[in-house]
Amino acid sequence: MPISTHEDRDTFSAVETAELQQRASALYQSGQLEKALGACTEIIRRQPQRADLHAFAGMIALKLGDNENAARFYRAALDRQPGYVEAHYNYGTALQRLGQIEDAITSFRRAIELRPDLAPAHHNLGNALQALGRLKEAEAAYRKTLDLAPEAADTARNLGLVLQKLKNFEEAETAFRRAITLKPRWSNAHNNLVNLLLESGAAAQAIEACDLWLAWAPGSVEAMAFKCVALNEAGDRNNLDYLLDFNNFVMTKRWTEIPGFGSVDEFNHALAEHVRAHPTLKVPPRDDPTYHHPKLHITDELLGEETGPMAALETMMRSAIAEYQEFVADGTDHPFLVNWPAHWRLSSWGVIMEGAGNLVPHIHLDGYLGGVYYPLMPDIVGDGENKAGWLELGRPPSELPLKAEPIVKPIKPEEGLMILFPGYYYHSTVPFKSKQQRISVAFDLVAEDQ
Repeated sequence: MPISTHEDRDTFSAVETAELQQRASALYQSGQLEKALGACTEIIRRQPQRADLHAFAGMIALKLGDNENAARFYRAALDRQPGYVEAHYNYGTALQRLGQIEDAITSFRRAIELRPDLAPAHHNLGNALQALGRLKEAEAAYRKTLDLAPEAADTARNLGLVLQKLKNFEEAETAFRRAITLKPRWSNAHNNLVNLLLESGAAAQAIEACDLWLAWAPGSVEAMAFKCVALNEAGDRNNLDYLLDFNNFVMTKRWTEIPGFGSVDEFNHALAEHVRAHPTLKVPPRDDPTYHHPKLHITDELLGEETGPMAALETMMRSAIAEYQEFVADGTDHPFLVNWPAHWRLSSWGVIMEGAGNLVPHIHLDGYLGGVYYPLMPDIVGDGENKAGWLELGRPPSELPLKAEPIVKPIKPEEGLMILFPGYYYHSTVPFKSKQQRISVAFDLVAEDQ
């Protein structure tokens, strides 16, 4: 075998590196991001001065959510090529995700200095400024973005949010409507428009905005929920009663026997123990505005077991849903019935309140029909005037800017009781204090695309 010369080894290394770079690119394109990052890191080891490779590695790290390493890679790219515009912009993105907002602003501004027409840099600059409460500066950044990229729906929406905070309601409405025009099926923009109109006292216009939303998303539980709120704010009781029809759309059901169990009490005990022992049971994170409370524990998905209490409960759920469909089948063109999903699945989770209740009003955006079964209730859940621990339907979240008193339906939860109701009904638990647990198993009928 001939001995390789130094020149031969360098040539072989260049070829090998080129092949490795092609492999990294192919892995990235195929979605194998961790392997792509590994290949890219190996190339950087061979050619540490290439700014483009550091930037490529930073981009992969960003997609992986590894913001700390992304920032490190982009910083390395900028050390090697200070005028690298995209690296400044993406470095700012990584810093922003790391919570280093002031440094991110500096990086975005540097990208803009180098390329004033880089619309994404102006947009992200606006986001960073808004995060720091520098609203007028954020407004200017968003307006500049829209000058450069008039079709940027997300920028129009963010501009609306800033203008709303500045109490410039008229221009905020224009911005939200622009976002909806650019992206008609975007629920976030519709939500923002309705919220704005409610805050500004324009309840009639909020109803119209909900109808526009429903025209694009007829089965949206979020849009239906907001329309109920807007109708109540407008004092339109007739249309509110039609949509928020507690008498016809709330069904309660009890079982006298459950196959596989000697009694309902035996089933309830087994179900309560199953929820208590579930490995996913945990306190929701602090940044969860609906569910976080130190005395509140929730499981992940409970369905999918072939035996035991959840298998029996799933059979009960499906039986109750079939009964519910007969219960509400009145032949009308009510939007809740007309838009009933042709294909759906069930999702279910357990909830334990450890001696205190703090489940604030909410809806489940993907739950067309909601339900709950109660295997265990504390003694305090009785018939008292304060209805401690009761389920309450219809009360909207306190953070909505509302003036009218809501129409609500309280329901006393009892062991062995199942309650079904439309997913667009806001629902919550009346606060209570007790030394005993309150255990429930909630479920949703979730629409599926076919």
